[in-house]
Amino acid sequence: MQRPATALSVFLTLLLLASHALAEPHLPPFSADNTPAAPDYAKRTSWLAQPDTPDTHPVDIFWVYPTVLHDDVHWLMPPSNTRLQKAAANTLTTQASVFTGQANLYAPFYRQMNMAGLSLPQKDVDSLISYGMDDVFRAFTYYLNNLNQGRPFILAGHSQGSDILLEILVRHWGQLGVEDRLIAGYIIGWSITTDDLAKNPTLTLCENATQTGCFITYNSVAPDRQDVAPTIRPGSVVTNPLSWKTDGTLAPAELNIGSVFFNDDGTTTTVHHFTSAQAKDSGLVVRPMDLKLVTPDMAKFPEGVYHFYDYSLFYENLKQNVFDRINAFTTN
Repeated sequence: MQRPATALSVFLTLLLLASHALAEPHLPPFSADNTPAAPDYAKRTSWLAQPDTPDTHPVDIFWVYPTVLHDDVHWLMPPSNTRLQKAAANTLTTQASVFTGQANLYAPFYRQMNMAGLSLPQKDVDSLISYGMDDVFRAFTYYLNNLNQGRPFILAGHSQGSDILLEILVRHWGQLGVEDRLIAGYIIGWSITTDDLAKNPTLTLCENATQTGCFITYNSVAPDRQDVAPTIRPGSVVTNPLSWKTDGTLAPAELNIGSVFFNDDGTTTTVHHFTSAQAKDSGLVVRPMDLKLVTPDMAKFPEGVYHFYDYSLFYENLKQNVFDRINAFTTN
């Protein structure tokens, strides 16, 4: 399997260059002959999340988790690996929980790429990336044909998950026959660019808090740190999650209902009015009131790039916005 370099490969390359925490990998040579078996999405075990009672809510959320594979064992995430399953499940609490409680959650396991894959020749890098992309598209297709049952749905992800979703959208959106059922797509922690929108004009950005059938995108950074953020691509457009507009107007911290941070002991810390937000130079500029809350112990991104906190910084606003868009869709 060999494909041209994708935006995801560019993202991963930039991430590796930007990170001082990633060491030289000690994995055996990659071989397509010993990759994990492709998930069979007809089996419940191929899903990180699938509701027992899918009619609990009138709408669904299809979630694609971010990179959780950083070990020196696997080139691709084995869907049956319990340790990695647990890491993926953690994102349901720290990120996807802005959607749960309001929508039926569907989240497939997929053979995402280990960051260490970048030590390989480019043809193998492209091949590795394609496994996860193919898996997610197959999972989404299976979900639409067998699980969705005609309900409106939300698409959402973060980081590698958002990147994979965007690649699928650029290639296939407008051709699936389900576009009128999309409430919104939250492509957070990755960039939608003007080139992406030109390649597929059926992709539209949300311009207010209740518009439906549209997409939201942003990457959180400190002032003047846009150039070192590996997830900000040239020509990136930005949705402000405090105003839900795409202009450069500053949204003051007073509009921030609550930032929520998830502690190692299972507790949460909620801070009201924690940061303002402003779309500027392709990034979402934020000014956190307490930098200790946005400084991870093992940072893999440059200082001032708040990638790990894209959901936490605007957690309560995101949750409210999901409610508002669902209400707008279901009452129109």
